[in-house]
Amino acid sequence: MVKLSTRKFEEIFVTHLSNGSQVSLPVHTITGEKDGPVLGLSALVHGDEIIGAEILRRVYARIDESDLAGTVKLLPISNPLAFDSMTRNTPLDMNNMNRLYPGKPDGWVTEQIAHQMSTKFLDELEVYIDIHSGGAQPVVDYVYIQNDEELSRAFNFPVLYRPADKYQGTTVTHTVEKGIPSVTVEVGGGPNFEKDIERGVEGIFNCMRKLNMLSGEVVPPPEQKVMTEIKIIRPQHGGLLVPEFDYNAVGTVIEGEQVLSRTYNPRTFEEVEVIKTPFERSLVILTRGAFQKVNPGDYGFMLGNMDTRELD
Repeated sequence: MVKLSTRKFEEIFVTHLSNGSQVSLPVHTITGEKDGPVLGLSALVHGDEIIGAEILRRVYARIDESDLAGTVKLLPISNPLAFDSMTRNTPLDMNNMNRLYPGKPDGWVTEQIAHQMSTKFLDELEVYIDIHSGGAQPVVDYVYIQNDEELSRAFNFPVLYRPADKYQGTTVTHTVEKGIPSVTVEVGGGPNFEKDIERGVEGIFNCMRKLNMLSGEVVPPPEQKVMTEIKIIRPQHGGLLVPEFDYNAVGTVIEGEQVLSRTYNPRTFEEVEVIKTPFERSLVILTRGAFQKVNPGDYGFMLGNMDTRELD
């Protein structure tokens, strides 16, 4: 069966703010000329992870409907209120939307957004890829293994993560429960390097080739490390952070106990915290690679334990 290709844009209404402005979710739909699955792509569930919107824009611009089998639905701004404030959480209620899915129609405003995204976007999908990043300052690089390991591997990132205990209330918690093959990608952040944007675009296209939604050969993955233990390090003291490694450290292994950063009090110049590697062989997964301000409890670093990774 041959179908006419179409591109459609719609706004999923959520609510009105106190000033009368509308909160809505922007969805682009591309329907190919051939039959195939419905793939959903989302970004900016966290409002400071802007790289996902640019990845989705480039995917939208480069898809050729004549070569597309199936439908692609793109949601570039999943939490418009958090995006407006460039914050991880929604400023009106300070909730983390990626712990509240499938949301509630009569709950916090963040729950209302999550509810509309779940019922009007996620529930219509047959495959799902959710793009995240390190946020405004850190850079990150890995892909979660959810319920379709081959699809996660097809994103072709060198580091995969199979957590023993998964977060609850995420977008993929909802889709996995519905049996939808799902991939969570963590890419870039901070300076949002061009190479990371393009790796995100190519990862999506390679997954689409894997799904037979696009023609062409599936690019085989590089040598991949599957991590089972990742330590999140949060600063216990705020101040000005001076890193010992720049962003190029992402993906490298640091041997032995080494200093990752030093934080000092900007008023007194007193050194208030030294953060060190947690493992004998620490794989850098997320890092702060530039001089910057930090608050206590921020995402500081994420290090994987190379000695507990899965072995082939």
